[in-house]
Amino acid sequence: MEQLVRGLSEPLRGLAMTLVSRPGKGLRASLVAACAPAGTADPELIDRLGAIVELVHLASLLHDDVVDRSQTRRGAPAAHTVVGAELATLAGLACFSLAGAEAASIGGGVEVLTSRACAGLSYGQVLDVERAFDTSLSIEDYTELASRKTGELFQLSCLLGAAAGGSDPETVRLLGLFGLSFGIGFQIADDCLDLAADDTGKPAGLDHLRGLFGAPTLYALAADTGGSLAELLLSPELAVDDIPAVRRLVIELGGLDAARQLAADHFAHANKTVAAADTQVRERVLAIASGYAGAV
Repeated sequence: MEQLVRGLSEPLRGLAMTLVSRPGKGLRASLVAACAPAGTADPELIDRLGAIVELVHLASLLHDDVVDRSQTRRGAPAAHTVVGAELATLAGLACFSLAGAEAASIGGGVEVLTSRACAGLSYGQVLDVERAFDTSLSIEDYTELASRKTGELFQLSCLLGAAAGGSDPETVRLLGLFGLSFGIGFQIADDCLDLAADDTGKPAGLDHLRGLFGAPTLYALAADTGGSLAELLLSPELAVDDIPAVRRLVIELGGLDAARQLAADHFAHANKTVAAADTQVRERVLAIASGYAGAV
């Protein structure tokens, strides 16, 4: 990633390099490596593919933070709070472009898979904006949103790793399905974690202030026959001090438990899809998945 970012011009290079030097867990790159059968893939190719999916992820985070007006990212101020929304957005576009150029230089269909995933991710982000303050959004529609916004990039990671390792077409297909189901479960689990208690004392669930309702809240809204939760969420006076009350209602209405079960169901489905995969590949991807499934 650093090698690719060095090709940018200033000031985008400096901003992108700051973000690259502050990496996250590298989960998507880890899936690329895990899905390649041991000893069959070129390590340099796996590194390049991992950089592609992580650059796409980084670009999406930059744009998400601008749209959501998030103040922090990976333990530091979000880029747009430091350099402005315009430059942060351009840095995101630059990272998308770098990923696309690297995919094109590899060829062999990598560029097609990458462009499709970027298109799906972008559509998911549009859906995320369009559904703001929609208290009637169904879980089915939200799952579709999660599949686009999150699932397709996980699917890309698995497809690229499997194909780079020379897996047969059926194994590639199954690993792609694993990535999609795992990604949906990951997004729903993240929704649940957003409502978890925070040891710092900072209110959880601040996305509610922007009208972004995750799976726990949508389940709770569907169960809220009295309408008290919807009334609170749509109140023009909704503020940070109201978030603990929102969280309490979501939990009391069973939303958090229902969402945790939905995430667990998607994780379980993901695990089933790789039952017939190469033993080493299956063990590697399930080892990665287990850490997140256990957190739900």
